[in-house]
Amino acid sequence: MNNILSLLENNASIRIILGVVLFVVIYFLIRPLIDDFRCKRSIQKNSKTFYKAFSQLKEKKKRKAIYAVYTFCRIADDLVDEHRDLEGIHRLERELELYIIKDIRKSYMWRSLYRHTKPFYDKFDYKPFKDMIKGQKMDLDFRGYETTEDLLMYCYHVASTVGLMLTPILAYENQDSLKDFSINLGYAMQITNILRDIGEDYKKGRVYIPRKAMEEANYSLSDLISGRINKEFISMFEKLALIAETNFDNALKDCVLFPMDARVPLSLAILLYKEIINVIRENDYDVFTKRAITSSERKKEIIESFLKTI
Repeated sequence: MNNILSLLENNASIRIILGVVLFVVIYFLIRPLIDDFRCKRSIQKNSKTFYKAFSQLKEKKKRKAIYAVYTFCRIADDLVDEHRDLEGIHRLERELELYIIKDIRKSYMWRSLYRHTKPFYDKFDYKPFKDMIKGQKMDLDFRGYETTEDLLMYCYHVASTVGLMLTPILAYENQDSLKDFSINLGYAMQITNILRDIGEDYKKGRVYIPRKAMEEANYSLSDLISGRINKEFISMFEKLALIAETNFDNALKDCVLFPMDARVPLSLAILLYKEIINVIRENDYDVFTKRAITSSERKKEIIESFLKTI
């Protein structure tokens, strides 16, 4: 032992090599913790509601898997909404293919996805991940939508896909039975977003309301540009709101297929999101100058009312 210590004292090269080896060992030991922290931080920073709902899950492995999936969705979304980066989307698409085919995990997000979703994704085909990227491309090449069916196709790609990614994690045994749940909830939430953001989206040069729906309601593009709220606008709004509310109700019925620790936050999320439509109505349908925000008091009432039913 003394000889070894003496050798280390007198040989700087060996000390450097051992230091590098020690650093590498420590780095690879703590890297998974750093990866997980970055995923958790992403959801905490960008979606407090989402984090609050899923941080209540009892199983840590489910929480970490959801944080990793959320990070993928966040990265894809930011490439479009923040950076308008088509090449970035193509790069993410290539990385996804390499991850699926060759199990290549170059970044913290892919490493976390691998560690935490593999147990849940043993019979998963990754189509929702591919479809979400396709949805982001649809936003980059935005041309509006002709019919409600066209709009629902868009809603599937950017919103329903998220549910399809999460249901194997939240309800592994019932994931096949919950495909309609994911699709319905995606439709409902995205249409609600579109109705809430009509004025804001137009300022960005986007009109998501289907042209056919506007035509049937006799509501013109010039009406929308003017922010006109008339009986024609209300008729158009209510037809789309009915689609959203029906899909919210259908999704809510399927919540019984989830374990209780997921069922409660999911049900509450549905009820609270659905309430946005009622807030718009109370604002006299003004989606041009007012932001539909559910008050804390109303949220408390909805939560208390729901909890009495379980």
